[in-house]
Amino acid sequence: MLLDKDKLLKTFIELVKIDSESKNEIQVAEYIKKRLKKLNIPFVIDNSKNKTGSNHGNIIAKLNNNRSLPTILLSSHMDTVVPGNNIKPIVRNKTVVSSGDTILGADDKSGLAIILETLETLKTNKVNHYNIEAAITTCEEIGLLGAKYLDYKLLKAKEGIVLDSTSPERLVFKGPASDYFSIKIYGVESHSGINPELGISSIIASAEIITKMKTGRINKGTTINIGKIHGGSAINIVPGETVISCEIRSHSESTIEKEINKIKKIIKNVEEKYKKLNNKVRIKFTKERIYDSISIPKNAFIIRKILKVCKSSNYLINLVETGGGADANFFVKNGIETINLGTGMRDFHTKKETLILKEFYQSADIVLKTLIHES
Repeated sequence: MLLDKDKLLKTFIELVKIDSESKNEIQVAEYIKKRLKKLNIPFVIDNSKNKTGSNHGNIIAKLNNNRSLPTILLSSHMDTVVPGNNIKPIVRNKTVVSSGDTILGADDKSGLAIILETLETLKTNKVNHYNIEAAITTCEEIGLLGAKYLDYKLLKAKEGIVLDSTSPERLVFKGPASDYFSIKIYGVESHSGINPELGISSIIASAEIITKMKTGRINKGTTINIGKIHGGSAINIVPGETVISCEIRSHSESTIEKEINKIKKIIKNVEEKYKKLNNKVRIKFTKERIYDSISIPKNAFIIRKILKVCKSSNYLINLVETGGGADANFFVKNGIETINLGTGMRDFHTKKETLILKEFYQSADIVLKTLIHES
């Protein structure tokens, strides 16, 4: 392994100690820029912060070698979920954990560490490699916003690797599309003690919709979740407005359409029922695409190269489908065939988050060897 394991771990520890909850990535961005400047690796900052609300834009760095060779994208995100401030990493039993008061931030600073150390290793050792673009994004944890608003005119790569998954034995080549949808019920307010019979409860109507909706796993590639419900103004008022916030994910666009139509039919039936009691009742349905699905051909160059590296290194690896989303979804949407490789993180988004060092080092080794061009 060309990468220095001790240095890789040191970089990871330094990164997780820097506060960078979503929209507050500026300090970790400064760390990354300082490292890139030291290596004389050119980079630019895009204008995505004007749309994401972050205090810093995405960082796009380029390490070119030979114009005749393909360009490969590497990507990880700078932000973490909460609680992600004042993280105290502890190396324990060949893993890294937090003190238990916060998340660890392996999601996704393990990926950032691999990218930084890979770039440094290739640059300082003068290894013959493919051209590299590193897109280091903001606001991934709040809707993939950095990748969504990244200036794709700054990128040349047509294939890439996002480092934002669990085990390096998992190579994610297929993922679902995700739609957010909202159901807003407008009932009729009235005093609950004086004239409740004049009111139409938006909460009761919402309950009828929810109990008729099929949620959870709809089929192998589709899930529906009711994430939030908000309604009512006071305990002595028949509630006039309630909002149900939901998500549907699926590998199939036709399934999304089919399930949404079922939900719309439920809404229509409930609305008609209550309109007979008071014609002021109405229900509004809105839907928004969060990200498109990904499905990378198994014979894509980046997949073939990684599988070859793993075979020669005796690493177990499997092509897998996922139910989650990542920045890869937006890279694919913008013409870059991007797979997602695990870095050894577990229990992310919790205070039990762990980085398994053996897998962390394996992931870094896979990335480095994939980028080396064999003459």
